[in-house]
Order: sequence, then C-alpha cells, then structure tokens
Amino acid sequence: MKFILTILLFTNLAFASYTIKYQGLTLGTIKNFDTLKDNYLEADVTNSIARFLLGKDKFVFYNEDYTGKKDDSNTKYKKDKYAIVYILQKAAANDIKNERIEVKKNKFIDVKFDKNYKFIYNSKNRIKSDGYFEMKNGVLEVLVEDVNSIKIVKNN
Repeated sequence: MKFILTILLFTNLAFASYTIKYQGLTLGTIKNFDTLKDNYLEADVTNSIARFLLGKDKFVFYNEDYTGKKDDSNTKYKKDKYAIVYILQKAAANDIKNERIEVKKNKFIDVKFDKNYKFIYNSKNRIKSDGYFEMKNGVLEVLVEDVNSIKIVKNN
C-alpha cells in the first residue's frame, strides 16, 4: 500500500510544470520530475537571453550518481554542485523527515521540518546550499535555495 501511495504521489509531481529561476532570472521550465529517478533534472530554456548565453535549448543538472551519456548537442550539461537533485528526489518520494542524508563521504544534507522543510548541504565542512521547500498535499509548491539564489516554483 505504501508503494502504491508513493507512485501516486510521484505521478502527481510528474504532471506538474515548474519554472526554474537563477539569480532572479527565469531560465526555463521543468515539464516533470520523471528524470529524477535517473539522477538528473532536465529543463527547457525559455529565456531568450539565457538561450543566447548557453547556446542550447535545454539544460540538465545532474548529480554524482548520474550514469547517462552527455551526447545531446542541443543540451547544456551542468553538474549539480548544490545538491538540488538529491533534495528534489526526497521531495518527489514524499519521504521527508528530520534526518541527515549522506551524499558521499564528507558530503551530507541536513533536512529539518519547522513550518517548511529546511535543508543545508554541507560539503567538506562548507555550506554549499541552504534553503527551504514547501509541500502541499504531497506536491512540491516551491523550492528556494538562498546561497546561490535558485528557485523552483510550481506553475498554476
């Protein structure tokens, strides 16, 4: 029963559309979170300035566990140094509690709940990422990462 509930909640996340912003600039849209199971997040570049600077129509954030190929000539690949993919994987699985998630040796994410879910990504005793995310009925509403000004917001 728990497995079926998790799948239903994940499909609810999978059909939502999200906007991703960096430093206040809208970069693009995320159609769904299906790619999180393969350790990456794919978005379409919708901002003309961002498209000009990247020279690509899509961008992919991937984490350390990504094993896919980086051979699409129309996609910009960027390693996720801020653990956003790990945090979104936890939110998508709706398996969030006060805990420490070990990413790798000397790299971990502390997640705490106090009105919102707060997270801190610590890499080799340096805070690389710090922020919060809001869930409503098992669906991610917004993720705000304060250190690097990354924001992922659900489109209505």
